[in-house]
Amino acid sequence: MYQEQADDGRVRLVGNGVVECESAGVREGGKTVLYPLVSGNYPFKTSDRLLDDIRSTLSFVLEGVRGNGVLKSPMLDYSKERGELRAWSIGYLLDQVLLQTSYEYASLGGSGGGGGDKHSKINVFMGLLCDPMVKLCSEDDIVNYSGYHLRVTVKTRLHLERAKRQFGIAQYHLVNDLHPADKQDLCFFEDDDECVIDSATYVSSGTNRLVRIEILKPEFTAEEWSEFTPDSIRKRYLSICEKYPDLNRENVPNQAECLNTLFKVFKNPLSRQDSDDELKTISAENKVLNSQLDPNWLVDKFGFELCEVQEEDGRKEYEYKPPDFTNYVNDWNVRHLRERYIRKSLELLFVGKQSIRLLPKEVVAASSKLRSFQLYQTHFSHTFWFQLLGEFDRNDFNQQQQHPYDTNPHFINLSVNYYYGDRDIIRNYESQILLDPKNAGIYYDDLTFIANVKGSHQLLTFTLKQNIVGQEALNSALRLFHIDPSETDPKQIPDEMLLSCYKEECKYGNTRQHADLRNALRLLAKYKQSEKLKFYVELEPFQQESQAYSILEIDESVDIDIIETAYTIKVSDAPGLKVDCDRALYTLAIAKRSMDLFNYLLQRCPRFQQFYHISYWSYTSALQYLQVNVNATDDLILEIFRRKWAEEPVISPDQFLNLKVALMKIAHERNSKLINHFLETGIIDTNYLTSGNWPTGLNNIGNTCYLNSLLQYYFTISPLRDYIQNYEDTASDLLLNMNQSGAMTKRRIGGRAVNKPEVERSVQFVYQLRDLFNDMAHSKERCVTPSRELAYLSFSPSTTNVEFESAAQVPFRDTTILLEQEPPNEDTEVFDISIEGSNVETEAAAEDIIADDNIDTKDESSSLSPSTSTSSSQKGNSMSNIVEENEPITSTCVAKISPDQLENTLEIGRQQDVTECIGNVLYQIESASVPLNFDEGHEQYDLVKQLFYGKLKQDLIPIENPEKRRTKFERFMSLLVNVGDHPKDIYDALDLYFRDDLLALGDDNARVRRSVAVEELPTILQIQIQRVYYDREKLMPFKSTEPLPFGEKLYMDRYMASTESELLAKKQESLQLHETLEAIKQRRKKILSKNDAGLTLKDSLKETKIFLESSVLAESEGKIRIEKRNLIKQLDSFSLEIDKELSNLDDKIKDMENSISHKFDQFTNFGYNLFAVFIHRGEASYGHYWVYIKDRKNSGIWRKYNDESVTEVPESEVFDFTEDNTATPYFLVYIKDGHEHEIEPLKVYQ
Repeated sequence: MYQEQADDGRVRLVGNGVVECESAGVREGGKTVLYPLVSGNYPFKTSDRLLDDIRSTLSFVLEGVRGNGVLKSPMLDYSKERGELRAWSIGYLLDQVLLQTSYEYASLGGSGGGGGDKHSKINVFMGLLCDPMVKLCSEDDIVNYSGYHLRVTVKTRLHLERAKRQFGIAQYHLVNDLHPADKQDLCFFEDDDECVIDSATYVSSGTNRLVRIEILKPEFTAEEWSEFTPDSIRKRYLSICEKYPDLNRENVPNQAECLNTLFKVFKNPLSRQDSDDELKTISAENKVLNSQLDPNWLVDKFGFELCEVQEEDGRKEYEYKPPDFTNYVNDWNVRHLRERYIRKSLELLFVGKQSIRLLPKEVVAASSKLRSFQLYQTHFSHTFWFQLLGEFDRNDFNQQQQHPYDTNPHFINLSVNYYYGDRDIIRNYESQILLDPKNAGIYYDDLTFIANVKGSHQLLTFTLKQNIVGQEALNSALRLFHIDPSETDPKQIPDEMLLSCYKEECKYGNTRQHADLRNALRLLAKYKQSEKLKFYVELEPFQQESQAYSILEIDESVDIDIIETAYTIKVSDAPGLKVDCDRALYTLAIAKRSMDLFNYLLQRCPRFQQFYHISYWSYTSALQYLQVNVNATDDLILEIFRRKWAEEPVISPDQFLNLKVALMKIAHERNSKLINHFLETGIIDTNYLTSGNWPTGLNNIGNTCYLNSLLQYYFTISPLRDYIQNYEDTASDLLLNMNQSGAMTKRRIGGRAVNKPEVERSVQFVYQLRDLFNDMAHSKERCVTPSRELAYLSFSPSTTNVEFESAAQVPFRDTTILLEQEPPNEDTEVFDISIEGSNVETEAAAEDIIADDNIDTKDESSSLSPSTSTSSSQKGNSMSNIVEENEPITSTCVAKISPDQLENTLEIGRQQDVTECIGNVLYQIESASVPLNFDEGHEQYDLVKQLFYGKLKQDLIPIENPEKRRTKFERFMSLLVNVGDHPKDIYDALDLYFRDDLLALGDDNARVRRSVAVEELPTILQIQIQRVYYDREKLMPFKSTEPLPFGEKLYMDRYMASTESELLAKKQESLQLHETLEAIKQRRKKILSKNDAGLTLKDSLKETKIFLESSVLAESEGKIRIEKRNLIKQLDSFSLEIDKELSNLDDKIKDMENSISHKFDQFTNFGYNLFAVFIHRGEASYGHYWVYIKDRKNSGIWRKYNDESVTEVPESEVFDFTEDNTATPYFLVYIKDGHEHEIEPLKVYQ
């Protein structure tokens, strides 16, 4: 912003904090503040900082650290590198009589025309920057000498210095544009001039003292210095001796004499003060000039003129005429040239003095020419600097040796030196915060460091009062969340993302790590000024329930109402502990999953309502959070809500609050009485429930959750269900057929013969299954209970003999009397399930077994069981009907099994693999079935084989003799895929199953390739997912929860035993791609592998870099620092190479997996559709089972069959392949294209 002067003579702002005074006359008189807003310019620096920048900028430039120097740069840009670089010395002349290097000029801004400005002065200083590490050890070293020039111009406004006298350390602010009144006064180089190494202009706030600093290149090049080596001097001198024979060829001048001669060449024109003074020339035939210098330099390099002079005797002579510098004050071109002569003279003086030191003392003493260098007093100190700036009181401090902390990054960032007082340090800190607020955290760290180093109570107190987050603390907090501070602005990170990171890290951290994470989140909340993060970290639940009980001073066994009372009393007695009490109440609400406690929490702690309120949710987002669609009924929504509330693991402490608020939003939008009543009471009012067709659930009678899933699955398969429901065969008929039919006598199931006891128990098993299916189809209740006989027969091996109590063997009497008066023998106890409170009887249904004689019977069901479930047992609950002994039994009988037998069998069932149970169930169905036909090995072919069995073709092909191929066919009920091989998806898993293997067979270990393909596909394709493995180190099984993505559609073409050439070619291409992909993955795995310390290669490089940059090595100097910096660069380079290789490998893996996944897109002849997914949640030795089944006839919805609960679920729940999902599929079922109509999940008869 500028301030311009109006027509009445007043000033006005015009830009960059500069005042414009009379646009025509450019007058300011030394009394006007030309830069009123300069205190807002960034960066600012103190005179000490500027002095250090002058001394170090050449090291930054010449060592390639910062090519443009540091004079204009903010301290943050170079403070860390400064300590590793050397400072140059500033040399200058003390005596200004023989050679003047400092000048004072008058300002031209006073009268606008000529009188000058008595209230302003301009001082120009010229000195030499010398590298303290470079000394002339021999005269040949002169070619290595480089003297850089320092030119400082200071304009002081004397009136302002007196009127606006400042106390403390002055602050100078960078100015890019000078006021016109200053431009006309200052003769300086432009920043882009080829002579300039670095330059900057600073103006002090208040007094507007202007400082122009210029670092200039040397005046002499190495090539020019080479003319003053002993060898060059000797060659030149001997050459001149040929021209001037009177010269003594032995009297070769030394280096110092030659330099002195050149110095005199420059000094003579500089000594001329007035145009009337004689302009001394040099004769072109001057023997000293010609023998010690190259005279052509005077014209070619130094601006002399070669003039022809007529002597009195008529001879023509030539002379070198120097430039006229007498008008240097007014003519800036002349001034520039004159100052070049001064800079050249300075270089010659400093080099000449070093050259003299190389000569013997007696040689110097004998030569007046050499002694002339000693007349000039050079000096190395900083006195000149503070005298130029008028800071005379600072000389005493700077005469002392520089304090080591003066080059510490923290001191540099605040532009302070160790000797600064507390007020000046605080003032600089406040200025930095104001001018560069985005880096306030860094400046806060700097202030904290300085306060601790100096041990200043005032600074420490001031630091504690600052409401600022330190940058180091902020960076540490971000690193805890694996966020790179150098690539991310924390204020741009959404609160939700930080909370997500925090929750994720807390899952795996111990108590100490959790405390660190919590402190980090608190710090980020303060930095971002986020009320949400602050609330979360302040009211986060305790890690242990015991802490909550301890805060509330109650026992862990107390009820909900006692917890509420204890909270109220504690808050009343100790209001200062309310936050801790809120946390305790929150902790216990989560631990107990108590809706009442959450309601109480929201009521007593309004801050929760600030962040958990329905106004933050949309109707759509609430539905999505509960994973229901907009058409879901209220009772379905409540069912899903209750399941999530009661069963889902606690991943995030606020998940219950989110669930509650989402449900509140849905209730509000729907105005649902059912949901609102539940929210108020926690109870579902059945008066608000709607009735409708829905599959029937199955009660769990003890470790039968996966049997229930299996039974629900079989019920949905209409051919199988219809067969079971219409089953009327008897064991006697089947056994008679076995005796009369030769084929039946030889029949085999699963490769083994079927005996009489197996047939008898199988028929009873089918009867039990038939009764259950009928109950499921006809019941008006939400669930029915399978008989315990059914569970026993399902789990016990089919080879186990089971005796049944026939109806004829039970005399007609009250069953209760039978049990009371004739207790069975312990060894053969008849276990009446009804006595155990079961809803299922083991007697035959009344309508099936009543004799033709219409004998009245009395129903004693009420005395047998308190249950009111509508199971099959209630159809005939008494054995009072007379059944003739020879009448065939076509209904269920009581199994002679003891309670211990049943319990043991259920325990066996819990430990069984699902395929064992499936095999047992299907074997009994087959055993009870009349075969449709037999194969060559007398294997029975029936409905089960028709639905569930396919055929595999296995070829064994010797590598050495492929013609001796051996082929074998075998049936399969399911395909077993292995997640331990880390397949990408179901196709990848099947690829591994059908992949060719190399085997060593026979005594000679001949190499054989084994290939497997599908010869015949079943109607229903079952795929088992192997998830349980054995840990050889822990000596125990474990379950893998690795996701295995699958889709609703599956094509088996690629796995068929086909001779189609195109398909075979695709298989070969796919095999090659798989081999290449595996090699790439192995390379990636090797790069990402961890060492014994748990670090990857890149992590190791990163930790090494952190160590090198740590304070442990901060004090290293010299060569160690340079090597450390080079090592850090190499580490960064290695890390970059690792990232590049990993990125390249990831791209290749992605491309190849994509190519493999689409390799068989055109082959769609053998398609299957997913319709059932069996799920297990838990560990290898325990857990819970349920099944998802798709209802294509009912809008394609998915239902979850979870024992007695049958609910609709979103598709996303079925296809949840997230890493943290512990509910993993272990059995997938597909139906062949064209047979979808055979799946009927909803088969309920009204």
